Amino acid sequence: MYIVFLLILIIGVLYKTKFIHHLRPLILLAALVYFGFIDGGCNCVLFYFQGFILFLMGKSFFWFSFVFIVTILVLAVIFGAIWCGWLCWLGALQEFIYQKNKWNLFQSKKSQKILLYIQIGAFVALVIWIIFTQRPVLCGYDPFISVFRLKIFNWVGYITVPLLLLSSLFIYRPFCRIFCPIGLLMYAVKFLPFAKKLKMENCTSCRKCHSYCKMDAIRSEKLQVSSDELRVATWVEKTCIMCGECKKSECKLLKF
Repeated sequence: MYIVFLLILIIGVLYKTKFIHHLRPLILLAALVYFGFIDGGCNCVLFYFQGFILFLMGKSFFWFSFVFIVTILVLAVIFGAIWCGWLCWLGALQEFIYQKNKWNLFQSKKSQKILLYIQIGAFVALVIWIIFTQRPVLCGYDPFISVFRLKIFNWVGYITVPLLLLSSLFIYRPFCRIFCPIGLLMYAVKFLPFAKKLKMENCTSCRKCHSYCKMDAIRSEKLQVSSDELRVATWVEKTCIMCGECKKSECKLLKF
């Protein structure tokens, strides 16, 4: 896993260059092939999250899970959510499956809020489950493990694996948006005033960058400045995974 930390550091330092963004598909593919299919998907972020909670409960055996989670969160504060957008093999699997379609699900502000509430509920339920069982319970039910190992281990997998694959086909990164506990922690650290974020400065509302953001993290809204003046405000939501796809719009007002 130390190679993951090094890659986050390298990508973070080179993030403003065009060169590194050309390599993103290859980096994601390499992470998917090696950590996913060759390594069997273990240990994935779900395993590390379980270990993180168990370590906080006094199970010292899971010390590396604690180190892993803390390290990627610290790096997210410094460089943004590069782990999510560039290296996570769970996210990579969903991204390569996804096929752009005309439905444009979950683009509205209301739907984004609903997804966040669901994600928070799933996070709380998962923490309670881990505390109750006091062991890494998810590995036997993780649909990603079943996909990476080309084997379904129990009856739950016959439900979750098709659900994962079909939803990923029509929705961009559904697991990341709805269930991922690390994604929620990444969302939380972006509230820190000194955390690295993608910013939009003096936007002219041309909306060119919107079409490149598959996470629907770039938002615009009309604001009534005065009785006779409307202004369009554009901002980047904390759901941004720093994938850098919006850079393809060549907008000079995007600040990293």
